[in-house]
Amino acid sequence: MPDPIALPAPVRDAHRATARWAADRFVSALRRVSPAVVLDRWGQPVGIPDYGSPAFAALPPGDPRREAALITAAEAWRQQAEHAPEFIHAGMSTDLVLGEQARAVWVAEDEASWKELVRTVRAWSNHPTALELAERRARAAEAAQRPVSASPGWPPVAIPGQPGWHRHHHPDGRQADLPDTPQLAESA
Repeated sequence: MPDPIALPAPVRDAHRATARWAADRFVSALRRVSPAVVLDRWGQPVGIPDYGSPAFAALPPGDPRREAALITAAEAWRQQAEHAPEFIHAGMSTDLVLGEQARAVWVAEDEASWKELVRTVRAWSNHPTALELAERRARAAEAAQRPVSASPGWPPVAIPGQPGWHRHHHPDGRQADLPDTPQLAESA
């Protein structure tokens, strides 16, 4: 970053000459004020209102305090303009530093967010999808189904999905699927 902006010599000399002229005009305006202006402990005149204030507006047009207030305001504006390039440069330097700091924070937060997203995606990649879970449940339900079997000493068992058919247990231990008939029901 380059050093603060320095004013060219003609501009700097013009500012100095203007400052001397304003000081001379201010002092001559203060000499015309009666009663005499009192200075505070910092050497500033007491009783000179701020330019544009209600006290300033209340002064008569020819009052030298009015001229002194005007010169004070103009000199403050000139001094601000004289140092404006340095203030702008300082502000830009500060903004650049703060911008780099904010960028570094943003990059760190972005990197942390990205790592968290990658961790989440990797964790979820090991989990089954909804379709896989449904298939697992269907296989488990299918495997959990017990085959229908008739027990000795009990009545025949209805066969699911085959209305009118029952599974019977024979005395030799065989299972037999037979349709419902009135004769079989009576004989059993």
